[in-house]
Amino acid sequence: MLQVFFGTNYASGVMRNLKRSLLVAALSVPPLLAQTPKAMETITVKGSSIGAAVSADTPALLMGPAELSLLSAMNVGDALSSLPGVANSQFGPNSGRPIVRGLDGDKIRILQNGTALLDASSASPDHAVGVDPLSLREMQIFRGPSALLYSTSILGGVVNLNDTRIATQRLGNGGTLVGRSGSVDNLASGGLKAHATAGDWVVQADYFGRSTDDLRTPVGRIAGTGSEAVGGGFGVSKVWEGGFVGVSWSGLDNDYGVAEPEVVIGQSQRRWDIAGEARLDGAVRKAAFRAGITDYEHSELEGGVAHATFANQGFDARLDLTLARIGSTEAVIGIQGGAFDFDVTGDEAFLPSTTSRNAALFGSFVTPFEAPGLRLRYGFRVQRDSVSADAWTHEGVLSDPGAARRSFTPLGLSLALEKDLGAEWRTTLTVSRVERSPNYQELFADGPHVGTDAYEFGDRALGKERGYGLEWEVAKVAGPLTGSVSAFYNRYSSFITLIENGYGPDLTGVGGPDFSLGGADELVRYDYASVPAHLYGAEARLNYAALAGDSARLNVEVFADTLRASRRDGAGALPRISPGRVGFGLNGLLSGWDWRGEVAYFLTQDHPAVDESRTSGYPLVSASLGRSFRLAGANARVTLRGINLLDRVARNPSSFVKDAVPLPGRGVELGLRLTF
Repeated sequence: MLQVFFGTNYASGVMRNLKRSLLVAALSVPPLLAQTPKAMETITVKGSSIGAAVSADTPALLMGPAELSLLSAMNVGDALSSLPGVANSQFGPNSGRPIVRGLDGDKIRILQNGTALLDASSASPDHAVGVDPLSLREMQIFRGPSALLYSTSILGGVVNLNDTRIATQRLGNGGTLVGRSGSVDNLASGGLKAHATAGDWVVQADYFGRSTDDLRTPVGRIAGTGSEAVGGGFGVSKVWEGGFVGVSWSGLDNDYGVAEPEVVIGQSQRRWDIAGEARLDGAVRKAAFRAGITDYEHSELEGGVAHATFANQGFDARLDLTLARIGSTEAVIGIQGGAFDFDVTGDEAFLPSTTSRNAALFGSFVTPFEAPGLRLRYGFRVQRDSVSADAWTHEGVLSDPGAARRSFTPLGLSLALEKDLGAEWRTTLTVSRVERSPNYQELFADGPHVGTDAYEFGDRALGKERGYGLEWEVAKVAGPLTGSVSAFYNRYSSFITLIENGYGPDLTGVGGPDFSLGGADELVRYDYASVPAHLYGAEARLNYAALAGDSARLNVEVFADTLRASRRDGAGALPRISPGRVGFGLNGLLSGWDWRGEVAYFLTQDHPAVDESRTSGYPLVSASLGRSFRLAGANARVTLRGINLLDRVARNPSSFVKDAVPLPGRGVELGLRLTF
């Protein structure tokens, strides 16, 4: 079948790479593990918390192990972009950060295991998120009051990436071996996750490796888009009836291209996580502590020579207390604090060395009313942020700027009124007020930024970002038909963004380059500024179980989202906005085979920002076929997946490089997973 549809070269390449992927993973299997078969995972449809019990810390959207195993994502943005309202920044196939409801960068906080990720992905679209999807067991998006547990900027949400290396319960002995091979980029990946339990102690370890060649698209191969990545980690936990305590270490080395010949980013991250939880009696029913310590660095190399190195070293820690009910009110309160040093060195450094510190007090609450099925969710977060910049020997718009320090106290508030409409329906109205402190880049940038092909200049007097949000959702939480439809309106009085302001400075008089109009290194200048803006749209995801049986199932899916975002001062649309999509899918089970087919049409972006080009709409068709079976005493699963089956030219309007790097062309991926 592979030869017929994709050609002999594709098919033979896929099989050759799959063997190589499994061999890499198999060589890492610890011989001491006992083989204890585990129950097969249930496949779910489109990440969602629909129907989940309402609590003070419930995520709005989640993707668990079963859903993540179905994805062929190369980066975190790609993995989450299948969810309604989420787009991918997509700087080529290797770098992508989630854009949620049109908000990106530090407007969307990304966490790892509940604490700050601390990488460089928010500084530039060509900087990959410092976590590989192969290492994750769960992705969550928090919105509304529960998001205030983690950030004051919540109108798009907060993304939490869980690797679960610290076990919270006894797991027995076992593991998972995975291998994947793909044709569109000659993908070869393999990984192992293993766990062992001895008494109250649980040890987990994982390893993965991945390599790709230049991406094939409908317009040809894109040079400089290959990658090589290896990573892994371990965790040790002591688990008892009333809680757990554990520590984990993880590492990632990722060398990847950014669609420029001879240019490679060499990324390295090392991280320690510490976590503990105790279930108590009395006023505090549960106390949970988490801390993350990160050492991140990447170098941007051209011809093997580093022209810029980005480093981020710091920590983040939090204590969450779940209180005994006060009357009928459920409450989670806590404190969080952290600090990190961010440095950019080399010929292309456009920032001084900075130190950022923060401390926060937060709470999330749920109070049911006497009226049946009516409850109020509400939360707050107050934070103290400071950003300090060292004195900088530098020529730019400013000459040798001195040391500077800014401090802010952002406040976030959110209130959600929920009503159960019988046993199967729920409606929610959410109102939020948000603030965000400007980050080190928005305050202190002054220089050429290669990733955005612009001369960026920060505003050292910039104030807080401020906005309000309103969202209404109707959800069907039980029965053959489940899903939700929502509409939102987010209004900012001060929205921090880049504004075009002529061209960069002419520095030839001080021995530097000429970034001015007509200069040898001409670059358009963009200044960070606050503008009034609004973003509004709607999202829907519906699933109908047309047939539900032990041996046969059929589900019908419909999903859609739409978004408009513009400045309220008449200056036009905000940049890099994905206007939306509409899609239809079928999935089911027949004769032991589970299958899925999906058609999504991505809308034309005919309201681009002033300096952007129009982006045509396009359809994407995908399909997958899988089967679970027993193999040598282990549970096995084989999956065949096809992407962009029509081989359409697809350009992502949220990408800085949409004109140079379209989405992947027609491809096939073969995967095998063994659980023992």
